[in-house]
Amino acid sequence: MVEPQAKAKIKAAPARPAARDQLLDAASALMTERETIDVPLAEIAARAEVNVALVSYYFGGKEGLLLALAKRNATEALAQLDRLLALDIDPVEKFQRHLAGVIWTFFRYPYLNRLLHSLMRDASTEASKEIAEFFAAPLARAATGLIREAQAAGLMRVEDPMLFYFAALGACEQIFVNQANLKYVYGVDEISDDLRRHYTNVVLDTFMNGCLTERNGA
Repeated sequence: MVEPQAKAKIKAAPARPAARDQLLDAASALMTERETIDVPLAEIAARAEVNVALVSYYFGGKEGLLLALAKRNATEALAQLDRLLALDIDPVEKFQRHLAGVIWTFFRYPYLNRLLHSLMRDASTEASKEIAEFFAAPLARAATGLIREAQAAGLMRVEDPMLFYFAALGACEQIFVNQANLKYVYGVDEISDDLRRHYTNVVLDTFMNGCLTERNGA
């Protein structure tokens, strides 16, 4: 028989995460540690301390696991975007904070940029479409809306909002895409938080100073 105090301790013990979440956590941790998205399923399952067969059970295979991980990270980024859009600040400030948020997301999840590109390029058509509809499209709609709002208020000069946003997103991801160049050309072994902050300032200065009107202090 278990003593009452022991029963209380058993009841108070925190529950382990569901196996599905354990697999996602393990995949995220291993990709971050190894700086690659090419991590074998067997190693992900071993880190999660579950049977590798559960990958097929929960996700239908590795592509499903990677898609679920991308969607989980994207959900967090979209929630941050929703909070940003709800702020009572001008559209230029919102757009700048959005770009800073994109850089922070890629810093927080070092594998995410490569994972999204891989899924959009190499995965099935359905997976590519799902990523575009779930993540890329809401970002583009929100950013384009902010640019047009700033244009209407006379705060920004942008000839083509779509191309401007493509260029801005490309700048946001470049430091993460070219980490090999950082290491072997510039001698920078890792992207620290200080480097992330400095790079954010460079991106914002480069893109915003060229498009702000005199009315907005350009």
